[in-house]
Amino acid sequence: MLSENEISLKLLDNSHIDSIHKYLNNEKLAETYPVALPYSKDDAKLYVEKEINERKKGNRFAFAIEFKNQFVGICALYDVNINNKKAGIYYWIAVPFWNNGLATYALKKIIRYAKKELQLEILKTGVLKRNQASIKVLKKNGFIKENIAMNPNSYHRKFEGEEILEMILKLNHQ
Repeated sequence: MLSENEISLKLLDNSHIDSIHKYLNNEKLAETYPVALPYSKDDAKLYVEKEINERKKGNRFAFAIEFKNQFVGICALYDVNINNKKAGIYYWIAVPFWNNGLATYALKKIIRYAKKELQLEILKTGVLKRNQASIKVLKKNGFIKENIAMNPNSYHRKFEGEEILEMILKLNHQ
């Protein structure tokens, strides 16, 4: 059985570029995650550079999810607003590692980071209504439905017109 101690979060850096490139080039993942295929190594490099630059500004905090010291995905806080104590959250797990509980534990760890390190009180996310696996992960971590919206483009043009389940987690109630 999987243990939370087997999962670690490491701040995203250039050492993760090859793994991001490898795992985001997957049609199955692209069905629910807004990645354009083919996903090049340059795309991965630009993504990591952007995350590092935004982290320096305090706007984003992206982490590599590692399982037994192997890269398995990413989870991140974005649109971090320390004054309003809010942020958005997203994550993805590489397809070969699906259905093992990794996302649930990774999310638990980044929620703890948001609360303890950044003193955030509210986390929000949007998930495709058809992505039941991700909804289950979010619910296990205390997220509740806030709204259902037709994607007006704010959740990536790729999924325009699809139903998005907007979910919220109030950290001060945990």
